[in-house]
Amino acid sequence: MLDLIEILKDQPKYRRDQILKAWFDVHLDSFEKITTLPKDLRSMLSVEKWLCLEPITVQTSTVDSTQKALFRLSDGLLIESVLMGRINKKVSSERDFRHTICISTQVGCPMKCVFCATGKLGFKRNLTWREMIDEVRFWQIYLYKNFGDEAKISNIVLMGEGEPLLNYDNVKESLNIILGNLEIGPRQITVSTCGVPEGMDKIVTDIDWPPVRLALSLHSAIEETRKKIMPSHCDGFLDFLVGWSKKFHERFSSRTQFVGLEYTLLAGVNDDDKHLRALKKLASKLGRVRINLIPYNATSGEFRGSDETIINKWHEEIMAAGFTSTVRRSQGQDIAAACGQLALQSK
Repeated sequence: MLDLIEILKDQPKYRRDQILKAWFDVHLDSFEKITTLPKDLRSMLSVEKWLCLEPITVQTSTVDSTQKALFRLSDGLLIESVLMGRINKKVSSERDFRHTICISTQVGCPMKCVFCATGKLGFKRNLTWREMIDEVRFWQIYLYKNFGDEAKISNIVLMGEGEPLLNYDNVKESLNIILGNLEIGPRQITVSTCGVPEGMDKIVTDIDWPPVRLALSLHSAIEETRKKIMPSHCDGFLDFLVGWSKKFHERFSSRTQFVGLEYTLLAGVNDDDKHLRALKKLASKLGRVRINLIPYNATSGEFRGSDETIINKWHEEIMAAGFTSTVRRSQGQDIAAACGQLALQSK
C-alpha cells in the first residue's frame, strides 16, 4: 500500500495536497495523470494502485436500490460499505442525484453488541485513513460512471463495521482529508459511536477534530439493560454522558450541532414504558439532542423488533415531550445492508 509520508518525505509539503486533491477528481484514474506533479514523481507513483481496496461484489437491493460493496484489502481481509441514494426533482425538472454512503472504520468490530451481526465478526484491525477515504472514492467513482457529474455524495456516515473512536487518529485524518477535498460540509458527515469515554473526551479537547455530527448508539437509558445488550458499556457511562454533553455543546456551540441518540427498539427488551421514561429523563439532561428511533433489522440472533404501534407511540411521546425525533427508514434489508446487518455476506 502506498505510504505517502515515506514517498513524499523528500518532496515539498504541497505535493501531498496535490495528490489528495487529485484523488477526489473523478476524471482521473491514475497517478500518471496528475499533471500538477513532476514527471519523475509521477513515474515513481505509477506502480501504485489508484484505489487501495479491491471491489469483489456490488449487490443491489430489489426493494429500494440500496447498494452494498464487498472489498478485499491489501492484506486479504474483507470489509463492506453501503450506498443509499435518492433523486430529487428541482423546480426546473432537472434531476439532482444525491446519495448517502456508509463506510467502515475497522475490519470487524470489538464492541460485541448482542443484537448486531457485525459484532459477531470479531475484530481484526483498524482501517488506515487511506482505506477509509478510498471507500468514499470508490462510491464517488461509481456514481460518476453510472450517472455522470450530476451524481453527488450528499452525506457520509461512519456507521459501518467498527467503532470509529477506537481508531481515533485514522478517523480524524480521513475526516479532515474528505472535508478538504470533497464538496461536502461537516454537518453532512456523522460519526457513530457505542460510547468510548476516552475518545469522546478527545473530541471535546482536540482542536483538530472537525465539527462533524456525532451519533451515540444508546439503545437503553437504563444501565442494567444497556450492559446486557452492549457488553462494551462501562459502569457510570450514563452519568459520564451528562457531563460530557455539556462540554460537547461548549466545544461545538452552533445551534445546528446536537448530540444524536440512536435507539434500536427491541421487543420485550428496551421498549416498555419504563425505558421510555428513562430515555426522556436522560435526554432532558443532555442539552440539544436528536433521538433517532431505529426499527430492528433482523439478523440470526434471538431478538425481535418492536411492533410498529410501539415505535409510533415512542415517537409521538418523545416529540410531545419537546425533543426532536425521527424514525429511521431501513434500507437494503434484502441484501443485509441495513443498520446492524453488515456481516460480509456477498450473496
